[in-house]
Amino acid sequence: MSKAAEDAPVEAAAEPAARRYLLTNIPEANDDIDTVHIFPDYPEGGLPSGQSLKVLLGFRNNGESPVNVTNIAGSVNNPQQHSQYIVNFTVAEYKTVVGPGKEASFEYTFSLDPQLAGHEYAVAFTAFYQDDVEKEMYASTFFNSTVAVLDPVGVFDSQTAFMYLALLGAVVVLAHFGLVASGLHPAVKSALKKVFGGGAKKSKTEKGTGGDHDSNEWLEGTSWTTHGKVGKSRKNK
Repeated sequence: MSKAAEDAPVEAAAEPAARRYLLTNIPEANDDIDTVHIFPDYPEGGLPSGQSLKVLLGFRNNGESPVNVTNIAGSVNNPQQHSQYIVNFTVAEYKTVVGPGKEASFEYTFSLDPQLAGHEYAVAFTAFYQDDVEKEMYASTFFNSTVAVLDPVGVFDSQTAFMYLALLGAVVVLAHFGLVASGLHPAVKSALKKVFGGGAKKSKTEKGTGGDHDSNEWLEGTSWTTHGKVGKSRKNK
């Protein structure tokens, strides 16, 4: 037996192992097949990680032979080098025959690892089917696009938290400098201090232990000493 003959069984046995995951060797698409897709829960924008997601496939057979939809598979790939697989999703099996001129819909579920969150990846989904007459295998990649992988729903991103804290700090600083820049008169500050910090003293004055001059003492040195109640009080004296 020749060396080539001895190696032939080994090569034949290795072929199924190489094709164990369908996306390693994708056949061509059948021109008679049309596909559409939708992510029903997230029709626009990115996809959240850490939860079960689904994509719906609409499959139409425009040919003259029935086709058997056998599997749907998906993957996450490097957006700069699509042939580099990062994650391979589970292969779903259907074995559903779609007759000539008929349509069918398929639901495929998958999930994205939270460790992928915060980055963009190429995500692809492919349907595999067989011509029931010619027994020829085909495949249609019905989704192949770059997708932003988001944080799990309900998880507060630490970067977002830092941003909110920074904004809150900026508001506090601006409010402080705004009060300083407003040039409040020291007498007004003293009045605010009495209102908010000297409630007991204020109550004592209201009982009549002090006169009008005492109750308005904090206005001395302001324009109110020549106008309003203080001026009138001194005139009466």
